[in-house]
Order: sequence, then structure tokens, then C-alpha cells
Amino acid sequence: MRTKKLSKRLSACLDALFPLKRIADVGTDHAYLPCHGVATGKLTSVIAIDVIDGPLMQAKATIKDYGLQDQIEIRKGSGLVQLAINEVEGVVIAGMGGKLISQLLLDSLDIAKSMKRLVLQPQSGESTLRRTLFDNGFSIISEELLEEDGIIYTIITAEPGKSRFDENDIRFGPILKKDPNNSHFIAKWERELVAVDEVLDKIPAGNPKRSEFEEKKQLIKGVIGHV
Repeated sequence: MRTKKLSKRLSACLDALFPLKRIADVGTDHAYLPCHGVATGKLTSVIAIDVIDGPLMQAKATIKDYGLQDQIEIRKGSGLVQLAINEVEGVVIAGMGGKLISQLLLDSLDIAKSMKRLVLQPQSGESTLRRTLFDNGFSIISEELLEEDGIIYTIITAEPGKSRFDENDIRFGPILKKDPNNSHFIAKWERELVAVDEVLDKIPAGNPKRSEFEEKKQLIKGVIGHV
């Protein structure tokens, strides 16, 4: 059948897996990424995982529509728990908060470390996720920002292997911070500056909490080049 167009966000996640062929898609929802990946030859097999019955039924329907039942297996469960060590080469976890993705990795750290690559797309909490990766023996090899439907998404690609990092790496991204002129990077942190200013407007002078947000504001302005 003719393949359906994949969203920019999921297309970027799929591209970040290259050259891996056997992967798991955690939180697969409608199984669009697995089906597109296999149908276009970018992937050879996928284990599509979700914890909720509704999305699993939708995934099953999509897989049947593509005729890929022999190459895409559906499993019900949370995170990587349903996988065995070395069963797949890599994993995509997209569309969840960074705190939840972190917990899913920590719940099955031995399985996560057996993979060649993790492609992670947090909806929020990027700093939490980066800290979890760094603290547990992963290095970030790639980061990408893209905008779709007015939302700026962050895609983090990690591999097993320790690396040195500092607090700016955690907050801004070790790779993203190297290109502060990236338009999406600037837009993302300018939005954060607006949010910080809104909080500061509500904190009275003399409140000790105010210094925390003033420091955050100056840190962001320094990184994106504001005077």
C-alpha cells in the first residue's frame, strides 16, 4: 500500500535511528513510526509497545492496514520491561515527559544499556532526562530541535558510554549549546525568558526565591547572546 506521510517529529526520530534495523517503539500509539519505517525499508522489524489498550488497538489496525503483521510485533507493557537484553538494536521513546522517560530507562537500565542507541523525544523535562542519561553511563551523540504546529520539539540521541558534562550541558544540551545562533534554540529559550519574567513579576522584592529566577534569567540571556 502507499505509505502515509509521517509527522516531522516522528520522521526525525526515525532518521536518528539510522543505520539500525531492529528497534522497539515504546509508547507506539498508532504505530505510525514502525509502519512507515518498515514500509520504506528503513527498518526490518519492530516491537511496538504501549501500556494502554486503546492505542494498542489502533496500532494493530495500522499494522494490518500496512500488511506488516510479520515484521511488527505488538506487546502490552510499560517501558522496556517487555524486552529482553539484545533483543533489539535500539529504541524510540517519543511524546512523553522527560521525567517519565527517565523512570522508564531506570526501571530497565540493563536492557537500555544493551542497546546501541536510544532516540528520545521528551515533551518537557529535557534537563531531567539529560541528567539521568549522564548519571547512568550514557553519552549524548546528537540533539535536534524542530518546530511543528508551533511547538518546538527536542530529539536526544544517546548511546552507552560515559562522558564529561556540566550544568550547562544538562540545562541547554551539550550539542545544542554549541550552536546558540540556531533559530529554534533561540526561540525556545526566548519563550523560557518570557516565562521567567512572568514568574518574577509575581515574586515580591526581598523574597529569597527571586534570586533563583534572576540567576536563571541571566544564565539564559548569556547563552543566547542577549545583552
